[in-house]
Amino acid sequence: MPETSVAKLGWLLLLAVPAVAPASDVPKGWHEFASARGGYVAYYPDSWHVLEPGLATLYICSFPVSQAVRAVIVPENGATISIASPPVGTRDIEHWVASDTAAHRVRSRKQVTLQRSEPNPPLRVTEVIFESIEGPDTTSWYFAISGHILVANLSYWRGDPNEAKYRRVLRGMLAIIAPLGR
Repeated sequence: MPETSVAKLGWLLLLAVPAVAPASDVPKGWHEFASARGGYVAYYPDSWHVLEPGLATLYICSFPVSQAVRAVIVPENGATISIASPPVGTRDIEHWVASDTAAHRVRSRKQVTLQRSEPNPPLRVTEVIFESIEGPDTTSWYFAISGHILVANLSYWRGDPNEAKYRRVLRGMLAIIAPLGR
């Protein structure tokens, strides 16, 4: 089957699988993103923009895509959020975190429990904040949902006055993330 036909079939299957988050939990105006590869449905504010449409990974930014800075992407007072599946061969969250922290400068690491609306159970998150000497810092939230391990990455420049706002958006997204098709 040609690659374009496979891609179209994948999108048709995604459209046929119902999302889990009740409509009342999703803030008005938020958009839905479903990842068959990651096994999740995520929602994001309409004020954020999809950086790379058509990916199996949600990758959004707080600024119009036309303002992306070459090579670095994130302009001053801008942020990106992505939700991604683990690299091939990753056994579990601890294995993934160990691999990432070995290769990057870590500012902090802690466990966080995000309370979510019923019927969603609390979400246990391993938060790692990575420092960069060349670009934006990244807050990575590693978690599992319905047997799928994922990471939500929030990148922004250190000292950005909007940091708390970006973190609220990330927290809001994970409060309503749901397994695909359940």
